Amino acid sequence: MAARNLLRESFAKVVIHCGIAKAIRSLLWRDRVAIILYHDPLPEVLDQHLAYLKSICDIVSIDQVNAPGNGRPRAVITLDDGHARNEKLLPIFIKHGVKPTIYICSAIVGHARSHWWLDPSAKGAEVERLKRLTNKERLAALGALGYQQDGQTSPENVSGLSMAQLESMLPYVNFESHTRFHPILTRCDDRECTDEISISKREIEELISAPCRHFAYTNGNYGKREIAALKQAGYTTGRTCDVGWNDERTDPFRLKAFDVGDDSSVSWLAAHLTGIPLYLRYLRQSGNWKGHKPQF
Repeated sequence: MAARNLLRESFAKVVIHCGIAKAIRSLLWRDRVAIILYHDPLPEVLDQHLAYLKSICDIVSIDQVNAPGNGRPRAVITLDDGHARNEKLLPIFIKHGVKPTIYICSAIVGHARSHWWLDPSAKGAEVERLKRLTNKERLAALGALGYQQDGQTSPENVSGLSMAQLESMLPYVNFESHTRFHPILTRCDDRECTDEISISKREIEELISAPCRHFAYTNGNYGKREIAALKQAGYTTGRTCDVGWNDERTDPFRLKAFDVGDDSSVSWLAAHLTGIPLYLRYLRQSGNWKGHKPQF
């Protein structure tokens, strides 16, 4: 791990000091929107990231992702899942005047439950293998380990935001949908897929007493069926994990993003936003990296 981090930082320094990051920001990012994806970053990490981002671009809300630019690069801050520790980021959001979007799992947030891959009963399970199973097969495999997605867990194992946390964050955060229980939608049958998309929207609107208009595909997996279900349910955008920038010509149901990693240094964040590390990862995996093709 230490060697990997050293290699990563060395690469990042080359990208920055050779002017590659600045050149790509000028030539490719331009006045487009980079959606930055986090999950559960530490406050001190996000504090450093936001300070850097504000020095190179404008930070805007998800509602502006398809709006025409003003000549400067733009970024949207998003977090997936609705982890309980996200509340610790609230002072950082306020400090930097940033209103992020947190895509939450509506049947986990506000309940005594854990995200399935974080539940103690799933410890030791091959998460990536489980993701490839059909939803029914995955739930059966987890059930054999003692996990029930609509059951309850002990207080120390609750992984989602509580109602009290959600209410404290509501004035400063856009809460949007990331399904109900975080299945891989493309591994769900038609009924499961529709329910996870449409019921989640309704549940979130009940939680926040406001419209839920935006959606993030779990694990970044989606297809024509999932897009059609989003449109039918009344969403206005769907964020993928495909790599690239967005503008007024981008399909709002195929929004691209940069999954920068919760523990990234500022240097690695800068390198990540060139798209080069993710593109190399895509090539290294023979174009089979979750199907998330870089689209610059």
